[in-house]
Amino acid sequence: MHNLRTRAVVLAGEVVALLPFDGIRRPVFILGCGRSGTTILGTALSKHPEITYLNEPRHIWFAAYPETDIWTRKAAVRSGKVVLTDADVARAKSTKLSRLFRLATIINGKPVLIEKLPINNFRLKFINGIFPDARFIHIYRCGLEVAQSMEKASLRGKWFASNKYKWDQLVQLASSHEDTAGLPALCENYFDKGLLEWRLSMKAVTDFFRVMPEELYCEVSYDEFVDNPVVTINRLLAFIGLRENEKLDNFVLSNVSRKSREMGHDDLTEKARIIGGELLLRSMKATTGSQGLAPATLRT
Repeated sequence: MHNLRTRAVVLAGEVVALLPFDGIRRPVFILGCGRSGTTILGTALSKHPEITYLNEPRHIWFAAYPETDIWTRKAAVRSGKVVLTDADVARAKSTKLSRLFRLATIINGKPVLIEKLPINNFRLKFINGIFPDARFIHIYRCGLEVAQSMEKASLRGKWFASNKYKWDQLVQLASSHEDTAGLPALCENYFDKGLLEWRLSMKAVTDFFRVMPEELYCEVSYDEFVDNPVVTINRLLAFIGLRENEKLDNFVLSNVSRKSREMGHDDLTEKARIIGGELLLRSMKATTGSQGLAPATLRT
């Protein structure tokens, strides 16, 4: 049903994009490396009566910017890239994308658009160029836990096991920076690859936030969210500019809880420390404090 609705929006948007139709205003993008809690956070926010939530709307992105495709068999033909910057912004394509997002809110009858697509961590200058009034919510999690989750997904035939194209793109990205150039050669298994993706993702977000006005983004740790879900979700609603909602509070109380933590400081190997870098050590502090790791620490 979700895919059918997404495709319907895209098809309708092909027509709407030709009309003098206002695009979306003040969209909110959920950021965070995959397996960091982005899905449950987005699902929770979707329970608010004023929020239209788009969960990984790849078809909408492809319809406007085919080069955003790094997942399908068409990715190479479309010259898909993990990293897109403000240099990749095209006016006509951006107008189409903005109208497609706006159309989704009209169809749903909910005016506030929140979108979640983890690869967007690598495309923040691109997104900011298309949507200069965009706001961002970043959820971050201990890198060891994220890498382990990616490893499990890959062993089930997903993630790296099903997408060599994306991994090759990540290798190119890592190789283009002096501090990470040698890391792909250390990645001997899915866990290592997951940790490198986490590091590259986290670096992209924190670098972007360093130059962004603080009123345009809000950060929350995964630990903070699962330990205090109602407090956290209401803090995010205040950031977005929406009122608290009892239905949403009840949802997070019933559905957001801590799973057993399977990795901790004792599991930090020398190779993991090298691949994860300083950001990994900082993220691990989030597992030791009641309030998690202070967001300002991540940006230093």
